Amino acid sequence: MNGVPQSFPPLIVGSDPMRTERATRPAFVLTLIGAALIPVLGMLLAVLTTTSGGFALGMLSGLSFSVISWLMLFAVVQFATVRGAQSVARTVLTLDANGLRGVIPQGEVFLPWGAIERVSVRSRGKWRILTFHLVPGLAPQSPGVTTTLTPRSFAALGKLGFQIGEVAIDAPLDTVSAAASAFTGGRLR
Repeated sequence: MNGVPQSFPPLIVGSDPMRTERATRPAFVLTLIGAALIPVLGMLLAVLTTTSGGFALGMLSGLSFSVISWLMLFAVVQFATVRGAQSVARTVLTLDANGLRGVIPQGEVFLPWGAIERVSVRSRGKWRILTFHLVPGLAPQSPGVTTTLTPRSFAALGKLGFQIGEVAIDAPLDTVSAAASAFTGGRLR
């Protein structure tokens, strides 16, 4: 009660690979099933078209399905790569008296509290996403900002904000939001 602000310990938020894996499993399984069924359906359609319309028409119908099969294979590889990157336990976010330090696949960023304009929470399905909206016009060279992001990635971060989903972290979003409010003296709620 001497007028000195209280010092809070930093909030370190880590990733939760198990929850992330469980949340993405249905979409990954559907993608795998689609990638397996499309070539089979393509061959069946090619055979049926060949018997009724001739060899050239059957090959043409099979060709369209082969292109779609390659695109589905590409989607499976991309999805598996993203799931693999998310399956590593690591520190995602650190909030302390100085600001926000975040790690995203594109690199690391440190944002002082003055660089964050507001905080919002939105729902996506049954999960919530917390967004730290940056001050308009913020650049990687702005005072206090430290980043390893490319200028293009930082511009996307400035436009979309620093987003963190509750499915991928090991702390409740309410705790993260309360910590941001506490470290800013109630400015960010």
